[in-house]
Amino acid sequence: MEKVRKFTNPEFSDFLSDELLKISDLELVILKGHIFTEFALNCYLESISTNNSSNFFKENFSYNIKLKLLSHFGEFSGDRELLISAFKILNKLRNTIAHSLTINKQLLAEFIAKTKEIGIDNKLLEKVKTEPFYQFILCISYLCGIIFGSYVKIRNEKN
Repeated sequence: MEKVRKFTNPEFSDFLSDELLKISDLELVILKGHIFTEFALNCYLESISTNNSSNFFKENFSYNIKLKLLSHFGEFSGDRELLISAFKILNKLRNTIAHSLTINKQLLAEFIAKTKEIGIDNKLLEKVKTEPFYQFILCISYLCGIIFGSYVKIRNEKN
């Protein structure tokens, strides 16, 4: 994944979309989407850390702890609390699948609605079909773009 860390934001977006569109099962897309958001969070949190040797990929921080760190220290465009709220819903959605092997359709709808609140273009969502599968992929791409884009900006400023 070191190669992925060096991607530009458009390259990461293309990579993410390609990977998610290879999957045809909504449950698996949600699980992999969650993994991608955690990857983006790890990159971003490392970039804002004052410890030059921090490695959030090896630290034993839970997803919720990473969201708390993002809440306290994250600086990026958009509403931080809405973004964190969307990630919390995603985490609940992932946990539901992990513990009951079912998708909570209400949480999925809440996740998509929260991403709309953050600023994803409704027209764009309408273009990707009305199926939650494609809307979910677009929402994950959008949210990862915010976090990974901020990481790339910081990375570029440091170099």
